[in-house]
Amino acid sequence: MRNVSAAFVLLLLAAAVLACGCMGPDTPPAGPEAVQDIVVGALLPRSGEYAGGGEASRVALEVAAADINDYFASIDSDQRVGIIIEDTKADPAIALAKLQALEEQDVRIVIGPGTSAELEAVRTYADEHGIILISTMSTAPSLAIAGDNVYRFVPPDTYQADVMAYYLRKQGVTAIVPVWRGDVWGDELEKLTAAAFARRGGNVLDGVRYTPGQEYGAIAADLDARVARAIAAPGREKVAVYLVSLDEADRIMEAAIATENLPKVRWYGCDGSVLLDSLATGEPARFAEQTKFTCPALWNQESVASNTATIQKMRELLGRHPDGYGLATYDALWIVAMARTETDTADVAMLKTALERTAEESGGPLFGPAHLNSAGDLSSAHYTFWTVSADGIAYRWVPVVQYGVASAGATPELEWVGA
Repeated sequence: MRNVSAAFVLLLLAAAVLACGCMGPDTPPAGPEAVQDIVVGALLPRSGEYAGGGEASRVALEVAAADINDYFASIDSDQRVGIIIEDTKADPAIALAKLQALEEQDVRIVIGPGTSAELEAVRTYADEHGIILISTMSTAPSLAIAGDNVYRFVPPDTYQADVMAYYLRKQGVTAIVPVWRGDVWGDELEKLTAAAFARRGGNVLDGVRYTPGQEYGAIAADLDARVARAIAAPGREKVAVYLVSLDEADRIMEAAIATENLPKVRWYGCDGSVLLDSLATGEPARFAEQTKFTCPALWNQESVASNTATIQKMRELLGRHPDGYGLATYDALWIVAMARTETDTADVAMLKTALERTAEESGGPLFGPAHLNSAGDLSSAHYTFWTVSADGIAYRWVPVVQYGVASAGATPELEWVGA
């Protein structure tokens, strides 16, 4: 809890007053049976195609819950936060079934689901049944809908597309060959990045759209042929592969190793494959290091540096660096818990008002105030680009540079450069 924002400290003071204000001199001490639970549901892909992201968010929730309950205990509050985590396997149909299961347990606020495809499948049900969803991983712009019951404490992918295109041009890349996951998230991110790159004078060549689970050797062969044609004109120094994928990135790289041209050009990725442990071990790591594979993560170096104890707890439990969406998940549970100290109503409109006010005025301990736009999405962002680097006989993810995007359509601003 050290070095948190001033706004968040003020929120804790206010929450302490609200949480304890009911305890007058004639109120008997609260025993274990008097503990008031703030129950929050979570829909996370703990297995399946995005298990890495789901596991990072699970750890973040467990660390946040322990920290919040320690805080409640420190102010002699009888409130405690509890989480019910359901595994969606990154499957939209399972996500809907799990949301219905949480509703049966009278859960009204749910963190998740993880992917945009899942959110697309459950959004209408949540609206119709008075359930508030707070996604910390879904970024598809088509799901930015004003007035619904969905909040996303992350920016839509228009921001990522702009910063990616900006970075590619800064790296001297003049042409990209995209390879992307064929779902609502992948299709939108590829289209947005291609458009942003073209606006900056880049050339977007025909790429490969794949279905998860498809034979990755065939995908790599198709991509290799396209890259061969691409490097014939400007040369391989100016051409890059742009990969939009989730956990399957390691299998794509394993298949690419045996091709003629794919190991010869630079590769860039997205927030779905950054900081994956599977890309820092074995053959995929060697390929990633060889091709200087670099991806953006929602990440603020200043915030992380000032909260090293919290980050370290997550890292020890996770066995690797938590990603930016995991950190956003940590903050999300704090925002929900603090909003619930303000009101314990079941009225959806009042709950939304409390959540919006808490997010805007103080946010969470890691990222501070979360300024939301009219659709309930984060309206500004910080992206740190990470690359896979050799470290002796091992490999690790290393931060390279950070850009801030103040608002939709704004030019990225350089904020930090790695050593």
